[in-house]
Amino acid sequence: MLGKYKIALKPWEIPDVDLLEYEESEQFVSMEEEPVPYSGTLPEEDITIAFVDGVRRTEYALYLMDESGVSYEGAFVSLGAGAVMVKLGRINRVRESMNNPTVRRYMVLKGALKDMPPLGLGFEVRFTEDDISKEINRIMKEELEVNVARKLAKGGKSYLLICDGTLSGKLRGTPCVGYIKTIKKLFIRKDDAHLLNHLKRGQRTPIIKLHYQRTQEEKERAEKYTWYVKLTDGEGIGSLARLEVFEKVGLKAAKRIADMTAGILPMLVSSTFQDRRAPQNLLPIKSLENFLRRHLGSYSLVRRQIEKLIYA
Repeated sequence: MLGKYKIALKPWEIPDVDLLEYEESEQFVSMEEEPVPYSGTLPEEDITIAFVDGVRRTEYALYLMDESGVSYEGAFVSLGAGAVMVKLGRINRVRESMNNPTVRRYMVLKGALKDMPPLGLGFEVRFTEDDISKEINRIMKEELEVNVARKLAKGGKSYLLICDGTLSGKLRGTPCVGYIKTIKKLFIRKDDAHLLNHLKRGQRTPIIKLHYQRTQEEKERAEKYTWYVKLTDGEGIGSLARLEVFEKVGLKAAKRIADMTAGILPMLVSSTFQDRRAPQNLLPIKSLENFLRRHLGSYSLVRRQIEKLIYA
């Protein structure tokens, strides 16, 4: 407390005065429910929650120079993606809960090189004109994680299928739920922003309809429903997560999913002593990340193999 002011700390993120802003752009369409808090519910039937996420590890940063002396920035990276299945009210053993673990290795270069020979060591060469880190994240999310999610969606079983981050257009037509851990913009009117402060643990905001951004590529454009869930009793943005579904699931289904997420997710939050990204990095997600990192292989061994390839 500082007089009449309260301070809410978010341990895993460095403060930035420009980090949070109200988003009242063309993306905000309307509030689809009355502007009051809604309590979460637990499903009456047995349900399996599937969390899809990925990890990345930079093995080596690099510069590649061609014969004319032009250099290209790049990186060797290992990426992993998979899903963890959680059944409520049961013991979930780690190995039995992991699904579709995938590991891929890439050499990502900024620029376009001609006649690039194959590398070996299982590193696929990719080129980008964009930021290298951004391209690595794109590969992880829009290729590896999307493939895992689509396999689960086509599996014929009923899951509450929660994917890390905002939903890619490649998941259009699936029942996937996007789980946004880091809130940088509030897709809510300023007049209704007080709802976020009045939420209690296990409650959600009304569902908000969003329009796609004009700057998005055609394949990524999709109308969505979104809502915020209160994960803990803490105060401020650090106790919230944002979720979204494609508008095509229908408002009735979106409400049912929103109620379930508000009821279930607070049961799965991590504590700061377990994860510096608590509470948004839920315990099942943390377990999945640890599992995938082990499958990336030995960091020192991969680096030695790269060194052997380059300097042989």
